[in-house]
Amino acid sequence: MIFNRSGDRSRESLEAAFEEARMLGHDSLGDEDLLLGILSADAGVGAEALRSLGVTLEGARTESEEMLSDALASIGVSLEEIRREAGDAFDMGIPYGRKIPYAPRAKNALVEARRQMRRLGDDHLGTEHVLLGILANGDGTAVRMLSRLGVAPEALEDRLREMRDQAAG
Repeated sequence: MIFNRSGDRSRESLEAAFEEARMLGHDSLGDEDLLLGILSADAGVGAEALRSLGVTLEGARTESEEMLSDALASIGVSLEEIRREAGDAFDMGIPYGRKIPYAPRAKNALVEARRQMRRLGDDHLGTEHVLLGILANGDGTAVRMLSRLGVAPEALEDRLREMRDQAAG
């Protein structure tokens, strides 16, 4: 685990993020996988805030795939055509024995998550801190995914703040 003071929910979401990356065939863990991991673990303030804004795991996975398809199409490659031609042999998943490293944006998001944890005076790293870390990188894949899903970073930050205030009050 990257941090010693992680809460169980953020640990679960990080494990789920690696599973999402493996399933989607990502050769490194990106910030979009951290977002998917929070949704997949379905625990903590982060997941609750995302759900309250209409973000679902299925919708985020679909958006991730659409973004990949769009990126490939921009260089003249059709993901659908590849899938059709490969048939049942098509599997983007990464084998379980292969280690998946952190991509720079995911590392940065997790470092920023720890900063947010300290800034807020918390003693454990929660999924809300990870989301704040993700949002700090405004041009990251996860932020673009959220935008395409109709969620502005400011709206998510506001929702996280509201939920923290409710829990404290």
